[in-house]
Amino acid sequence: METVVPTTVISAASKLATGINVFTLPRERQPELIETLSAINREILTHKFPMNVSANFHRAIDASIIVNYNQYTDRSLGQFLRTQPTTAPLMKRTHELSEKHEIRWYEVTETVTANGANDRIEVSDAPKRPAAIGIVTVQPGQQAQVLALFKRYGETLCAERAPGFIGIALHRGYQPEHISTYEQWESVEAYREALRGEPAASLLEQIRKTAPELSLHLYEVVSVTPFK
Repeated sequence: METVVPTTVISAASKLATGINVFTLPRERQPELIETLSAINREILTHKFPMNVSANFHRAIDASIIVNYNQYTDRSLGQFLRTQPTTAPLMKRTHELSEKHEIRWYEVTETVTANGANDRIEVSDAPKRPAAIGIVTVQPGQQAQVLALFKRYGETLCAERAPGFIGIALHRGYQPEHISTYEQWESVEAYREALRGEPAASLLEQIRKTAPELSLHLYEVVSVTPFK
């Protein structure tokens, strides 16, 4: 019997709302945070809450950050878990464990992958490919410009056939100053090697100059939980 590997699909065609929850906390508290987030997932699975599509935990390799990348059927239901008696205390605990926490909401506008434009990125438990996740704050009028720069960055990596590059998903925030990116690579070494050379280094420097409030870190996938 074939084993089904838990997978989350990131695609503009899905029309899902994406909530990216960023927790900053010391590494010694990260295991408890992940267990608390996992307990929330178990409640979602038990009660079959219809708005939750997936939850994916990522641990930063070079920073004290945990990212919970969530997909919902509807942004308007994003606060539902805070109203439930079994999940509200768990969510409160995640905040107590963190020195800083913030959730931002996005829609996936497009993906650029080594397999072609408008393809999809698959996040799975096997293999657990590293992700470079960008959390970006821009001036409201710059959102389209910075998204275009990230698209050019992805298209250039594809054109150059950068070893190990799988793809990048561009996320436009519901707030006009928010952008996020989810970049997938075959390995940590491939990502770091690409950024040491051209043209990736120059393109990323141009992005940083245009959007100085860019938090970009490399993450390992801790777990992937689809609810549907």
